[in-house]
Amino acid sequence: MSGDDRLRGSLPELWGGVECTVNRVGDRSFSQLERSGHDRRIEDLELFAALGIRALRYPVLWETTAPGDPARADWSWADARLARLRALGVRPIVGLLHHGSGPMDTSLVDPDFPARFARFARAVAERYGDAIEDYVPINEPLTTARFSGLYGHWYPHARDDAVFARAL
Repeated sequence: MSGDDRLRGSLPELWGGVECTVNRVGDRSFSQLERSGHDRRIEDLELFAALGIRALRYPVLWETTAPGDPARADWSWADARLARLRALGVRPIVGLLHHGSGPMDTSLVDPDFPARFARFARAVAERYGDAIEDYVPINEPLTTARFSGLYGHWYPHARDDAVFARAL
């Protein structure tokens, strides 16, 4: 192996990420995927690949995929996009909760939240098996807990150290 070949193998990969926050304010959720239009444009994935991105943080979000029982999940959006990423040679880094507090009937401080989230995470792992190697189960948990439990911006809109600690 020449020195050039060894160097090429050690070059850093270009990674990217799709902003996919679903934050709840009051009784309304705001999806960055909807606001950007990416939720309707699978062809965006070709643009990411054309940039040379080799790995992409990509959402399979609890709030949109399986807001109720994971046995009734709608995998169609995620299936199509993860398949397209694989076809493009882009490794997905799957995010399950991104600056959110889960489906509308729960929150970060709900005692059932951990078990429900674990059921969703298990359903994702079972569905995609070896096709997905990398996950970000909860993106930036400290930021999410601060905005939800300490600053009061996101649901449950608390400004309380104990709520912040519980959310975290």
